[in-house]
Amino acid sequence: MKKSIRYAALVMAAAMAMSACSKEAEPTAAETTAAQVETSVTETTATETTAAETTEATEATEAPTPTPLPPIEDPDIEPPEGYYLVWHDEFDADELDATNWAGEYHRPGWVNNELQTYVVDGENYYVEDGDLVIQPLMGTNDNGRAFYTSGRINTYHLHAFTYGRVEARIRVPQGQGFLPAFWMMSDDESYGSWPKSGEIDIMEILGSDTDTLYGTLHYGNPHLQNQGIYDLSSGDFATEYHVFAVEWEPGEIRWYCDDTCYYTTNYWYSAMDGQEPNEYPAPFNQPFYIILNVAVGGNWPGDPDETTLFDESAQMRVDYVRVFQRDAYDDNVTCPDAPDPANGEGT
Repeated sequence: MKKSIRYAALVMAAAMAMSACSKEAEPTAAETTAAQVETSVTETTATETTAAETTEATEATEAPTPTPLPPIEDPDIEPPEGYYLVWHDEFDADELDATNWAGEYHRPGWVNNELQTYVVDGENYYVEDGDLVIQPLMGTNDNGRAFYTSGRINTYHLHAFTYGRVEARIRVPQGQGFLPAFWMMSDDESYGSWPKSGEIDIMEILGSDTDTLYGTLHYGNPHLQNQGIYDLSSGDFATEYHVFAVEWEPGEIRWYCDDTCYYTTNYWYSAMDGQEPNEYPAPFNQPFYIILNVAVGGNWPGDPDETTLFDESAQMRVDYVRVFQRDAYDDNVTCPDAPDPANGEGT
């Protein structure tokens, strides 16, 4: 299938970004149950100041040295050339594997003015016919007002990875107000709270525009982002399964849709409040965990409307999630020159 490719990158002024290449400095919420985890993660908004954030302004933390993970042998999975399998979930069991995933509980408005409550109840995420299903639902309260629930699961403190190819085969929901995501956050926020410890968005697709894929890198202090955009020339992501992946290396991150690399970036930085930037490739040299969720409403997708259905078309279905790594990674990398938005640069 012939596809068209568009690129976009959002960056700050080059003078500020240039300083981030310095290598002189040294040196993330509510109820928790056994089946859920509440983290200090945010998606695209900063959290309130915490004691940890106050500490980070005066004390930088170095990321742990990556430890290679042992290979897993699976005759049904052929690793990409140059990689070996280190972790996977094929969702072939009767229920979600609690050794791999934990659910999250969050109230409406937790981030990005989203409308859903993320709940842990078996109705908003479950395993069915070899797929993980995340199902947004709508209800009506006693006052006749609509409310929404959805699912968000992660591998936080269960499985985290530094470098590698992270991929999933997914079919996304269709409908105004839906925002499915397959993404990664720092497992221990070595460089501080969002965005200082980074975020890797492997897949985001608006339910109202299901032939356009977004892959985004969040970083910096203040927040910056680099973003690649990929358009299908035929078909859409809501009626077909596609493989979404990143190949993450110390000095470069590449985004893929199926076999097509549609975006590459090698510029980013991390800095504590009041300090010089950390040594490149911070913050993307620390363990990251995996997140899968479907948001309802919010700043980017907008609210559901009268056309939005909460049936099977609202489901995000995940066939598998797999992580591959190479035998070794060379982290002796140099921060590239800062991109210049005025010249159309952004990689």
